[in-house]
Amino acid sequence: MSRTPHDQFAKELLAGLLETVGSAQTEVNVTSEVRRIDLLFVPLPEKAEFRQALGLLGRIAATACLIEPYRNPPNAEEICACLLKLFIQHGERRRQARRTKQALQKADFELLWVLSPTLSETILEEFRAEREDGWAAGIYWAGPGYRMVLVAVHQLPGGRETLWLRILGRGQVQQQAIEEVLALDEDDPLRELALRLLASWRIRTQQQAELSAEEQELMMNLSSAYLEWEQKTRLAGMREEGRRMLIRLLTERFGPLPQTLIARIEAITDADRLEQLAVALLGTPDLQSFEQLL
Repeated sequence: MSRTPHDQFAKELLAGLLETVGSAQTEVNVTSEVRRIDLLFVPLPEKAEFRQALGLLGRIAATACLIEPYRNPPNAEEICACLLKLFIQHGERRRQARRTKQALQKADFELLWVLSPTLSETILEEFRAEREDGWAAGIYWAGPGYRMVLVAVHQLPGGRETLWLRILGRGQVQQQAIEEVLALDEDDPLRELALRLLASWRIRTQQQAELSAEEQELMMNLSSAYLEWEQKTRLAGMREEGRRMLIRLLTERFGPLPQTLIARIEAITDADRLEQLAVALLGTPDLQSFEQLL
């Protein structure tokens, strides 16, 4: 089960984005005592060219990995629990390889990515996590043998490259990321996905009986994204209803419609235009005259 609405949102967002470039599974059970991996991802080679659109998340998605997002900074015990899931998963890899008589390379074993809003120096020292050349600020590779990377979201630089991770941050970091999502081109499919999931996150948070000060701040951060999603959803509903009404009125007046005409009506995206056509229909003598109005 998800720890909080943030965890559910984080898994949905990351899975939705990563499914464009590979296979993403959430809530994956691992053997031994029942434990669940938040997100298990396996890249698809044929989708490699699409990873660039995901920026830093796309780089993470270059290899098979476990992703564990946290709303609040995890302590050492929680990180060790993530490592335990990783090592159990590696054991399962080895068992599968023995059954199928396949040789495994180091790259065949998943990496663990722990996403945290902040990271303390104590945590970094405990896991001997350090910066590595070629990676942005906020990315810390743990000591040899861990196969783990710790991400301090609040340290990530701005820009599209880190957007899909910064949206999982807190406070001003998250607010800035949401504003950047809203500023994306409206035709960007990742924008639509993010808005839908942000709205869902806000709804789940709002449904809680009592909201903490942090959750109230979160509601404020999500308000702009929620309002835009709500408006787009309402407009989409108005357009769909306008199309159905216009097609129904035409059918009642002129009988069965040609599919070409139906396709032209369904292609109309302006709700006001659909309403104008419905009004114009009242003074149209025949179907051919109406088609001239399109």
